Amino acid sequence: MILITQVRPYRRTKLFEVYSETGLEFLANEKFLLDFSIRPYAEYSEEEFEPIRARALLLDGIRKAVDILSRKDYSKKELLRKLKEKGIPEEAAIGAVCYMEQRGYQDDYRYAKRLAELGKQSYGRARVEQMLYHHGIERDTVREVLEEVFQNDEDEHEKIDRIFASAARGKDLTDPAARNKVYAKLVRLGYSSSAVSAAFSRYKSAGKDELD
Repeated sequence: MILITQVRPYRRTKLFEVYSETGLEFLANEKFLLDFSIRPYAEYSEEEFEPIRARALLLDGIRKAVDILSRKDYSKKELLRKLKEKGIPEEAAIGAVCYMEQRGYQDDYRYAKRLAELGKQSYGRARVEQMLYHHGIERDTVREVLEEVFQNDEDEHEKIDRIFASAARGKDLTDPAARNKVYAKLVRLGYSSSAVSAAFSRYKSAGKDELD
């Protein structure tokens, strides 16, 4: 049997801590307590109490997820990790993440697209792809987002040309060491070797002064 030993206010919130003989069971609001007749000295069988506990933990996970996402967007994997760090059991945390996703409060595609659009301003496709994986975005979503965000090759050419000109400014690109340094910088920014070589060709064809 599960014996409720104490129900007390939780800090300066509208929630209550519910304790049994084994310790803190969950947090719940007043409506939840009334709906399930949670009060001191109430007794439940394990079969009766388990769905009540699971429901309370899920609702606590949803409350925490709302609070987390009200401050900043996260991917599903990031949100799940944060909920578990806040003490939400894995099953309840997964349920809370699904709840937020189903209602549009969390959307990996929307989140990934915003990250990609911001990253595109400074980095190439490969670096942005790495960034999306780092945030826990799944492969299919990454591929779909990159196809949309990097679909305009002309914009990419203009951007890499500007970055190349900036990196090459003041350097003698007839010097292999200087040229390799510029190449390495752009590759670190996520541009492919072929894209960097093409930018170098355009740079030479247009003339340094024109691109600076």
